[in-house]
Amino acid sequence: MMKDKHEFTLEEVLQGKATQIKNKEYFKTADYVNPFLDRMSKYTSDFRVQVKEPEQITIDESGEIVTKDITFNRVWIQAVLPGEYAFDNHQQVVGMVYGLDCRKPICKIYQGALNMACTNLCVFSPNLLDVQEILPETAIDYSVIRGIMERTNNIKATLEMLHKTPFFTDTQSVNESLGRWVRNSINLDYSTKFGKVKFAVSDTIDAYKLMFGEKITPYSVEEDAETDMLNVYNAFTQIITNDTKDIMNRFEKTLLVKSILGF
Repeated sequence: MMKDKHEFTLEEVLQGKATQIKNKEYFKTADYVNPFLDRMSKYTSDFRVQVKEPEQITIDESGEIVTKDITFNRVWIQAVLPGEYAFDNHQQVVGMVYGLDCRKPICKIYQGALNMACTNLCVFSPNLLDVQEILPETAIDYSVIRGIMERTNNIKATLEMLHKTPFFTDTQSVNESLGRWVRNSINLDYSTKFGKVKFAVSDTIDAYKLMFGEKITPYSVEEDAETDMLNVYNAFTQIITNDTKDIMNRFEKTLLVKSILGF
């Protein structure tokens, strides 16, 4: 009998085998990930990895996954920069996520920040994202990492602004805000030549419930109590963090939250 969902370590992920998709050959996982690790190891040893578990896996007689037989089609790894890059309980992060089984195989490299209390990703500018197509039997262009790290980001200033911006929790204000959020979720998307990303209306409702639902959460707010837009933003980004199925579009969805909330 197979055990609960397996949390793969970086060492296990690096064992991922090469694969063939639609008669096109792609490298083994280490060939894509190690060049990123090599470049970011100059700055940090804190690497966090997440994968989309393959639909077909091999298990042994005890129900354990045989990791040496696995191919990983979607891999997300984040390099968390050390303390000197930190601010307000957030640490800067450089991430890489790639998908070989997408409509068009792509790799995304980005700069952002992690809320260390909940590991939610914070991003506010599309200029901190590089997207490139992955061609069969071709290495990713890792030279973009240096450029992304050197780009000016407004994360600290934006977080400070959100913290200083009150969010009114009287019934009328909450009703108006929720209606605006839902309409924005319906109307807004992040579109590129590689496809369109949406923040679902159901996700907006779930973020609202984190703040005003019956269940107590770190974001819960009572009616007419004081809170700020940073709490609202964190509730929305928590929904993205909770979605373990979609690891490819977290940057874009997080960027959409900015537009949905209207700041």
